[in-house]
Amino acid sequence: MNPLIKILLVGLLAIAQITAAYAGKKEINECQLSDLQITTFQLLDGSEEVELAVPADATDCLGAYYGNNSEFISPVDNLGYDEDGWLNKDSYNDWWTGPGAFVDQSDLYDLDGDGLADDPGWVYVGKDEGNGFKGQTSSDGSTSYDFIDNLITFTDCEDKKGNSTDCVGGNAVKGSWSYTPPAMNPDELVELLGGEFFDQVAIIFKAGSSFAMYNFSIEALGLDPVLAGDYNYAFTGTWDISEVLGGSALSNFSFWARDPVAESVQVPEPPTWILMMAVFAFMVRRKLYS
Repeated sequence: MNPLIKILLVGLLAIAQITAAYAGKKEINECQLSDLQITTFQLLDGSEEVELAVPADATDCLGAYYGNNSEFISPVDNLGYDEDGWLNKDSYNDWWTGPGAFVDQSDLYDLDGDGLADDPGWVYVGKDEGNGFKGQTSSDGSTSYDFIDNLITFTDCEDKKGNSTDCVGGNAVKGSWSYTPPAMNPDELVELLGGEFFDQVAIIFKAGSSFAMYNFSIEALGLDPVLAGDYNYAFTGTWDISEVLGGSALSNFSFWARDPVAESVQVPEPPTWILMMAVFAFMVRRKLYS
């Protein structure tokens, strides 16, 4: 057989195989920020739960994409270091274009102490594959912390016809969620992650042959950062993947949180005009009483 014809036949066969592989896949759509929303938050110092007058949409989203959200190599240290874990990888598979998911160069830190600000900071917190949320482990070799199970729970789930169903591993395409961390961060987590905790979080939904990724920024929500010794926030909200993932049922979801570097808090010096006014007031007072 002519070599050129053979090459063409091999190419056509490959195209046919790819076409067949995708022929049975449901159509997926671009993610919408409103697919994932926060409806309440609560500072865990005994404060009352606050219901938002208008639900807060996700800050950003990526996808939907055909593929498997479990393709990442599980993090070794799981402390947010460059290339250690899927969301810390640079421009991974063209699913994102920055040095990590949902971050750009200005967001990078030197978390591993190597003198380079190249660490995106994403920590893999855990995953639910139908048996409840299971927390993962972070470790620096001497100190370890296991994120708690059932940190995130899904409830009140419905299938595409509106019928009640199991949330993960059932026929669910929408439902409610809650995030309930410990009231305060344990000493082991403080030692591992430093003085500030989780300025962004990301949830990845997998259904059928595709997945979509969403993140929330604490700053975008207008909340103060959680520092060492502070109380954590709890959140509740809703999720709906009925459009973005083609109506396929939720098979699993995973949760990541971004560890920032705590910036020192400095008391700003008063502006020059305030100092001048103070001096002027002192001089007037001195003149009146002299």
